[in-house]
Amino acid sequence: MSASGSLGLSDIDVLVLSVRDRESRRLIGEAITAYRGGALRSALMSTWIAVAYDIIAKTRELAGQGEAAPREFVKELDDAIEANNKRKLQTIEAELLTKSNNDLQLLVPHEYSALARLQKDRHLCAHPAFVVEDELYQPSPELVRTHIVHALKYLLVHAPLQGKSAIARFDSDLLSASFPVTAEEISTFLRSKYLDRAKDVLVINLVKAIVSAPFGAEHAKYTSKIRTLALTLREIAKAKTEIYDSVMPGYVAEKLEHVTDEVLLSICPFLENDPRIWDWLREPERVRIRRLLDTSDVETLKTYAAFDAFAIAQLSEVLLNRFDGFDETAQISIIVEHPRKEFIGRGLKMYARAGSFRHAERLGQSIVLPLAKWFSHVDVKVVLKAVSDNEQIWKAAGTPGILKQLFDQTTPLLSKSRPHWEAFVQEQIQMSGDTLGYYAYPGLQKRLGLNP
Repeated sequence: MSASGSLGLSDIDVLVLSVRDRESRRLIGEAITAYRGGALRSALMSTWIAVAYDIIAKTRELAGQGEAAPREFVKELDDAIEANNKRKLQTIEAELLTKSNNDLQLLVPHEYSALARLQKDRHLCAHPAFVVEDELYQPSPELVRTHIVHALKYLLVHAPLQGKSAIARFDSDLLSASFPVTAEEISTFLRSKYLDRAKDVLVINLVKAIVSAPFGAEHAKYTSKIRTLALTLREIAKAKTEIYDSVMPGYVAEKLEHVTDEVLLSICPFLENDPRIWDWLREPERVRIRRLLDTSDVETLKTYAAFDAFAIAQLSEVLLNRFDGFDETAQISIIVEHPRKEFIGRGLKMYARAGSFRHAERLGQSIVLPLAKWFSHVDVKVVLKAVSDNEQIWKAAGTPGILKQLFDQTTPLLSKSRPHWEAFVQEQIQMSGDTLGYYAYPGLQKRLGLNP
């Protein structure tokens, strides 16, 4: 018995509640009732009926969405029903699983294998005349329960995933407010809802749809989702590496060849998540991207997350030159919206030059803290020196709070940064003359275990 079949009855009841189609739920309920009553052959046959019905129901759903193969199957089925062609209907049922696997793309290989065993056992139960009396087939309770669980987990509880309808569903998910934003959450979401049951063709179509979205006629609706799209593509690449690597090089090169300057920089977040894309592009597109990075205004660069192109060594100098060419207000806005380790040196120099209390607080919040996740212990030392050397920073009312946040964000560096923090606090204590005073940084003293 497989692991899937080891679920208890209460677990099966939970699965039944998740069955999408009402009639499918009723049919599998009949199978479970028969199983509990000890009518094992009836339970097994009822499970097959639920599977066959659900495949046809899902196929009709896909046909209604305009999918070609499902429409062809539904027409063939309805014609046979109308003509009362029993032989044809028997053939359709006999080939139902094969059809759903090969043409309708409702199953993945291991699901097909499990349901094919159900179909075989159903035949043994439904045709007792085909065996001698001494060998009358009697399925075990464990086998029947396994078939019920497989029917539920592999088919009945799932929406049909295929072709355009699956892509449309993914698009709706992506644009919703509830779509995950972290790599881990996106990976879990994709695997459970799409990839774990996906045919190769669905993965291919997803890759192409994600690459195409920011560059097509409806590119505007994806502007705020470019980074999410790029991160999602990266997670698909991890889960389906062989398919991704076979599709992407040719497709992304061909796709970007026809993209207008207006949206070409949307490729930058994709470069961040897979730098190989730069090598897959044709030289004319690489030339165009370099030119756009060198000439676009700051709002355009931010809108398309162009600073993500730091991932490509050939583009780093271009981006740093552009950053240096903007005024401080623009530079701060870039760091706030697109913090990167490449900005640490420049950002900390800005912080050290703070010319007023409020300016120091603003720079601490908008530059120091956003960049802190990339700090080394040396960067922590630079920040603390800037505070000590510039009274506009250390006398700013918000600085103690900013430094407490910085301490918390850089805790992993504490083995090397502790001497810098302790020296800074001791200096402030001496300057304030009061170990408990606000500018003696009691919050940092407590974190360092230095409280008197």
